[in-house]
Amino acid sequence: MRPMNTRWSWALVLCGLGCTKGGGDAVGREAATRAQAHVREGLEATGRLTHGLQAVLVAAAPTVVPSIADPIDVARVRNRLRDLHDDRSTTGRQLSLYPTHFVAVVGLDGKGLAGDLEASRDYLPGLDLRTPLACVGAALGGTAGTCTGDFVTMQGAPSRAYMVSAVPLRATPDGPVVGALVGAMTYGRVAQAIREALNVSTLRDRVQLAVGFWHGGRLVPSGRDNEVTAAQLVPDSLLPRVPGNTAARVGRGEAFTFTFTENNGAMQWGAAVAPAPALGAGDGLMVFRAPLRQ
Repeated sequence: MRPMNTRWSWALVLCGLGCTKGGGDAVGREAATRAQAHVREGLEATGRLTHGLQAVLVAAAPTVVPSIADPIDVARVRNRLRDLHDDRSTTGRQLSLYPTHFVAVVGLDGKGLAGDLEASRDYLPGLDLRTPLACVGAALGGTAGTCTGDFVTMQGAPSRAYMVSAVPLRATPDGPVVGALVGAMTYGRVAQAIREALNVSTLRDRVQLAVGFWHGGRLVPSGRDNEVTAAQLVPDSLLPRVPGNTAARVGRGEAFTFTFTENNGAMQWGAAVAPAPALGAGDGLMVFRAPLRQ
């Protein structure tokens, strides 16, 4: 049975987030300074999530290989992937720490064989993952790695941005590659994980936080993103406060802060932005912070 990813298990993985305190005109500047620390820690946590997921997939790969024996039985592959989430196993307990959107097996043609969702909801069979995800192609060539990419999972669904770990599947340790094991987390769910960890670590600070990745000229998750709950979206009221030159500044590799007020100055906000070149050109992480007592 697949366990639910909770804010507590994500906070465990993101434990480096734990430790800044404080409040932002002086209140706003202070909040922006604190937000800078949150951004740095959030980017470090993002790296831990992607590389940590890769390590879990490497350990799980040998148990997945027998399910892709010729001829391919999609149901058999799917069941093996779903078994990975059994919380009675080491792999299941480890996977529960990561906000995965899917774990899938990819065939040598770069298309999904099956994912870890129930059959009626499994959109992975036949989906091309090699084209949008460079690390999937690398894994099929024998090299494990991480990458990011945008793609549509099913007709009529919006395109989403994914952080992906992919590892080769081999019939024997030194044998030929027979496929790839791929784990994917959406930008939105990673932002949610960072925010939930920050909520825990700043509980005594009594602050309001919002976290989003700058990607494709906008903040994710916000607006139309439906992979997280509405409460975890960057609020609509904050979006117009993002400086109009954010894309250019992040694209130049610039980190910066800004402040603003709400409720006729009663609410002071500070925010920080930093590029995330490991994710992709022009990507960054943004954290908003406002103390509840001002």
